[in-house]
Amino acid sequence: MNSLAYALGRKSAPLFLKVNWVMKSLAGTDAEKIAAEFQMGHLLAEVYEEKIPTFENNRLSEIAARLTRRLANKDRRHRFRLDQSNALNACAIPGGFIYLSESLFDLCGEDRDAVAFTLAHEIAHGVHGDANKRFLTKTVVNGLLRLRARGLSSASRQLLSKLIQQGYSREQEFRADRFAVALTKAAGFDPLGGRRLFSALAKRSADPNALGAYFSSHPPMAERIERIEKRARELG
Repeated sequence: MNSLAYALGRKSAPLFLKVNWVMKSLAGTDAEKIAAEFQMGHLLAEVYEEKIPTFENNRLSEIAARLTRRLANKDRRHRFRLDQSNALNACAIPGGFIYLSESLFDLCGEDRDAVAFTLAHEIAHGVHGDANKRFLTKTVVNGLLRLRARGLSSASRQLLSKLIQQGYSREQEFRADRFAVALTKAAGFDPLGGRRLFSALAKRSADPNALGAYFSSHPPMAERIERIEKRARELG
C-alpha cells in the first residue's frame, strides 16, 4: 500500500481533481466529501489494479451485497474484488474500493462468516473515513517531499517519511472490528467469524513473512479476539 501512495503521486492526474479531493475532504458537505472521495478513489483503484491483477468472485460479491444492504448510509458506493497479491492482505481504498487477497480468501475457505468479517472491517475504514484520511495524508506529505521539503530540518523530513509508512492506528483497528461484529450480525452472519479468522492467522504468526506488513502492524490478535468476543456478547 505504501507503493500505491507513491504511485498516486507519480500518476498523471488533473491537478484540480487532487485539489478538489483535499478541499472537499476538509470543508465540504457530507455529499461533497463522498463524491470527491469516490473520484479520487477511482484513480487510486486504477493504480492498484495496474500493479496487481484483480478479478470478481461470485461468492465474494454475494457476501458483500448482504453486508452493504445493512449499511445505514446508502450514498456510498462499494466495489469488492479479489487480488492476486502474494500476501495475506485486505485493504480499503477511498471511495468504497475494497480488495481481499486471494490468499486470504482461500485461508478463510468455506467460512463465509470469516470472509464477511474481513469485508465488514474494511467497509468500516471507509465509513469512518480512515482510508480517506490515510491516503489524503500520504498524498499531501508526498507532495511536500517531492518539493524536497525546502526549509524543513532533517528530523522533520524523517518524520514526514515515517508518516507515509504508517498504517491505521490501534484504535482505528479496534473500532473497525467493533463495527464489523455489529454489521456481520445485522447481515445474518456469525459475528464470531472474526475470531476464527484471527485464530487461523495466529497460527501463521510464528513465520514473520507469512502475514506480511499488513497484519504485522495491527494490534495483537489475541487482544482483538478478546474484544470481538466481548462485543458479540454485548450484542446478544
